[in-house]
Amino acid sequence: MSKFWIIFKREYAQVVKKKSFLIGIILTPAIMATFVLLPAMLARTKSSSTEQLAVIDQSGQHIGTQFKEALAEYKIGKTDVPYYDVTQVFELRPDQDEQFNRINDSLRNLIVNKDLKYFLVVKPNAQMMDTNLYLVTNSDNIVSINRFEHQLSNIVSTIRLEESNVNVGVDSVLKLTRSVNLTLRDARGASIPFEVKYFTAFTFVMIIYVMLFGYGQLIMRSVIEEKNSRIMEVLVSSVTPFQLMIGKVLGLGAATFTQVAIWLVLGGVVYSMKSAFAVNPAIDRLVFNPAIIVFFVLFLVSGYILYSTIFALIGSIVNSEKEAQSFVMPIAMLIILPIIIGIYVIQEPHSTLAVTLSLIPFLTPTMMMMRVVFLAPSLTTVSLFSGIIGEAILGFILVVITVVAMIWLTAKIFRIGILMYGKRPTLPEIIKWVKY
Repeated sequence: MSKFWIIFKREYAQVVKKKSFLIGIILTPAIMATFVLLPAMLARTKSSSTEQLAVIDQSGQHIGTQFKEALAEYKIGKTDVPYYDVTQVFELRPDQDEQFNRINDSLRNLIVNKDLKYFLVVKPNAQMMDTNLYLVTNSDNIVSINRFEHQLSNIVSTIRLEESNVNVGVDSVLKLTRSVNLTLRDARGASIPFEVKYFTAFTFVMIIYVMLFGYGQLIMRSVIEEKNSRIMEVLVSSVTPFQLMIGKVLGLGAATFTQVAIWLVLGGVVYSMKSAFAVNPAIDRLVFNPAIIVFFVLFLVSGYILYSTIFALIGSIVNSEKEAQSFVMPIAMLIILPIIIGIYVIQEPHSTLAVTLSLIPFLTPTMMMMRVVFLAPSLTTVSLFSGIIGEAILGFILVVITVVAMIWLTAKIFRIGILMYGKRPTLPEIIKWVKY
């Protein structure tokens, strides 16, 4: 046991004493936050200069002119500078095809040359057929397109009402037919916004992914380096291969959890100042939910040991990192799969597919964690044998069983693989090592 602790402390110190460890404490959360928040911030970014438009109107009902007047309400920030400038409205008769084609080609060239950002085409009977109303642009600016659709809907709706002889103003009609904003409440009668749940689930899953994949690869590289430098031969002369393997896995694991613990402390400090930020109070029900905290720790620990053991196995049978890459990619896909199909899982967390995938041990740490975040806050009663709690406990037990099996298998292969050099062993050879 004393030799195991020597290996444990050596592996732990090698990671914690490096500057990269301290840098990672700050850099990793910053990168994760960037991946989560930057796309949303960029999607809401508005133009800082006036956007140029033109209109070709063949409707005969002055839709282009009304559209130009409607866009005048949009300003850049809090200034009086218009957000849009409709440079010209070309009003043509329906039979002026030659002139339409000439103007259309000219405006398309302006867009290609970036002298114009959009031009709207209004064909005859646009109020009856949506295909007779289209926008030409090389930019998919969601904010502007939504604004155009809103204003054109009002204009076209007015024309439809006038043609149908309904003696009601368009504002009144739109008010009477406005959409319903349906508020969602869970079984406890409370409401947690979808984006809050998704952000929290994504954060927990990304922490598990970074820890499993990042430190798992660190173990693999350590084994490969010591194997190639022949240090491994010296080590196994003093300790058993099993002690060496477990010492590496748990030593680096301790470094992993040290980093996570620091993140949690820093996160707690930042969260204690939530009054200074626009933090949704519903986050409390997620961050401080006992089920979420407990299963996050359990799946992080069990998942780390499972995947670190697999990476140690890979490191023992290959001779270089280049050879290891063919094994690393499938493992990365297993860990990141919940993020890929996460949008389905979080919409249907009780579906047969979601439950089945979350009970596959190699997917459980991340897949089950995502389901726990979405379902645990809505629990009205807690049962250890049913619901998401029962499924999460079952998933954890299956992971533990798989961990024991992987440790046994890896120990069998590790004791011989770490001393093998040259050609990578074939599957039949590895099977012989297991039987040996």
